[in-house]
Amino acid sequence: MSEDHKYYRAQEERNGIIKILENLSFNEKKEVLRIVDQSMINSANNVLANDDPPGKPLKRLPTKHKSEVQAKAVQMGRQLFIKIQVDELIKRRRKNNINLIK
Repeated sequence: MSEDHKYYRAQEERNGIIKILENLSFNEKKEVLRIVDQSMINSANNVLANDDPPGKPLKRLPTKHKSEVQAKAVQMGRQLFIKIQVDELIKRRRKNNINLIK
């Protein structure tokens, strides 16, 4: 009666995230991923806090998922948030590079 513990990783979505981040410097990648992961953790903890017996709050995102759907959902959500943060980073970078001409 030993169960097979099979874990899934959404490799296609992970490759999409890598493509989005490939033109950023290491520090910019680190900043974007830190912001995205923290916002996802905070929103997950808000949902968990609404449970009747509140569970332990998450400290980091899981890397192993028991279903392929769960793995894809997490990585697709992460990919969406990363796109938004990269756009914000580029807007901030442009704003800092524009000098007013008098």
